[in-house]
Amino acid sequence: MNDSHSNKQNTIEQVKSSALETTQRLSNQVLISGKLTNALSHQSFDVIHPGDLSVIGSAPMCTEADVNAAVESAETAFHKWKKVPARDRGRMLQKAADYVEKNSVLLEQVLALDTGNAIRTQARPETASSIDLLRMFGGLAGELKGETVPSGNSQVLQYTTRDPIGVIAGIIPWNAPLFLFVAKIAPAIAAGNTVVIKTAEQAPLCVLLMAEMINTELPAGVLNIISGFGEQCGKPLVQHPAIRKVTFTGSLEVGQAISGYVAPKLCPVTLELGGKNPSIVMADADLELAVPGIIDGMRYTRQGQACTAGSRVFIHESIYDQVIDGVVKKLAEIKLGNPLDEQTDMGAIISAEQFKRTLDYMEIAKKTPDARILFGGNCPTDAYLSRGYYYPPTLLDGLSLESRLCQEEIFGPIATVLPFSKFDEMIDAANNTPYGLAANLWTRDLSRALEYIDRIEAGFVQVNQCVAPRSNVSYGGLKMSGLGKEYALDSMLNHFTCSKTVLINPGTPNQNL
Repeated sequence: MNDSHSNKQNTIEQVKSSALETTQRLSNQVLISGKLTNALSHQSFDVIHPGDLSVIGSAPMCTEADVNAAVESAETAFHKWKKVPARDRGRMLQKAADYVEKNSVLLEQVLALDTGNAIRTQARPETASSIDLLRMFGGLAGELKGETVPSGNSQVLQYTTRDPIGVIAGIIPWNAPLFLFVAKIAPAIAAGNTVVIKTAEQAPLCVLLMAEMINTELPAGVLNIISGFGEQCGKPLVQHPAIRKVTFTGSLEVGQAISGYVAPKLCPVTLELGGKNPSIVMADADLELAVPGIIDGMRYTRQGQACTAGSRVFIHESIYDQVIDGVVKKLAEIKLGNPLDEQTDMGAIISAEQFKRTLDYMEIAKKTPDARILFGGNCPTDAYLSRGYYYPPTLLDGLSLESRLCQEEIFGPIATVLPFSKFDEMIDAANNTPYGLAANLWTRDLSRALEYIDRIEAGFVQVNQCVAPRSNVSYGGLKMSGLGKEYALDSMLNHFTCSKTVLINPGTPNQNL
């Protein structure tokens, strides 16, 4: 037993050592004009592995000078890149996907080290999904085409074009950094744009590594990566006069701020913001689907750090106890542990800030009369786990719909359960939030499902399942959850191209020819 434990620890340490070699190599670097280089700013910040709070590297604290250098690189490259035939651009992205796939083991290790997400349940699937998304958009490049439009005058040729916009600014979050990175750059680059990405300060190194890999197949300047904080780096990036489009995934507050920053130059934005999503279990639900679906939907294996997390669970009162018993039994099987351990199901919360946020919400719950902790609810005392930002999957009931835990996006591993008896009242309660991102329903009644789809205020709706968004599935929210759709052909066409309408009257033929 001791030998087995020792071998396991040696394997984990080998994985960490391999990843650390790469994170150290990438430290204090930006990617501009196709090369890793030192930032112009001499300030940097530590990158922390949330599993044990060790420093795994550092990233530049970029300022306006670095922003200007990155945008100038992208602007210079754009004039050539937009002239490359679309299918050739797509082939380059597909070759880049092949290269990333060959190096995916290292990438998923750095991703787990950077984010604290478990390598088996999160880092490896996210890496694979990112490669798939990159490859898909490469294949869709040939769909960038305008339309011939019938004209009221038979002598006039009338058509539209589908053209790249210019330099795109992308700002990505830390919870699924590789997938969301690809969601920004792949459709933009396939459409003929060039890109400057600001990474999340909590998880910059895995994105920089993937960008370095992708750049092996792209001309210099098409893809540029900088790092830093919002005021010093993100704000001057989106306000830069050469930036013609901004795409952002993150919090509602930052999305609103970005909209204000770019409004004076009438710059279009794509915003994927927060959610407070309902998971609804009807009395006739197939519990073999619903019980694991609730757990999957809560994104517990990503520590609840997902915009689509079904963190408000509405269960019909006739099956309430039965569902709770099933969910609690399944939660007890989730192994909380070292993100680099292949046996771990659930890793660490990303940062001290997010960890404190989780604890603060739990303090509210514990002070609420009638609130019950059905599972979890306390920090682990294990010697290793107490060193990092670990918190168990937690399930609560007894909270009112007006509670902050039922209204605000926690972005941690906490879900609340609410019983209901009437369908109409449940729909009203599910819609009682400023957000409208995702919603899930479990029922055997097709008529009820169709009514639910019609009445629920959400942009990403599922029945009898709750899978994460993936390639070729158009994804985006309603209300305060954002603007626009991502991950599919429509996102490339609608958000990363502009159009000209052309009318040609051939006139009178030249008699001299």
